[in-house]
Amino acid sequence: MNDQTTPAPSATITALRRPHDIRGLSLNALHLVMAMRLCALFERAGRDPVPDLAQRYRSVEAACAVHGLVRTIVHTWPEPFMVNRPCCLAMTPDEVTLAGMTRSAIAADRAGFAAMLDGFVRTDRHEALHEATRHAVASLSAVA
Repeated sequence: MNDQTTPAPSATITALRRPHDIRGLSLNALHLVMAMRLCALFERAGRDPVPDLAQRYRSVEAACAVHGLVRTIVHTWPEPFMVNRPCCLAMTPDEVTLAGMTRSAIAADRAGFAAMLDGFVRTDRHEALHEATRHAVASLSAVA
């Protein structure tokens, strides 16, 4: 038998293990998580999501900003971004991270944003993610 104990999981991993309900999100975080889910569906169907996002947000600018964030995440995330179906109330760990990124962008907490991604997303990609998140949040706030 092995007497070695396994190290306790970090607070971040422990938090991600807990199921998170989409109904507890702010409106902007909910919009961004749902946009990720819708974009995944549109990609599988071979359709451009921007027209539908523009109709949803009643703004082409907001739709383009949100889609820009989605594209930035797809290009900078270290692995495929996992989403649930749009009807699902539970969030994936990636969606929980996106909600946290949104909270940090709203609070203008650049250090918190970086700390959330530290050790998961390469540091040289943080700036692109921060700017895309900040732009998407600002665009959504302008139409709300």
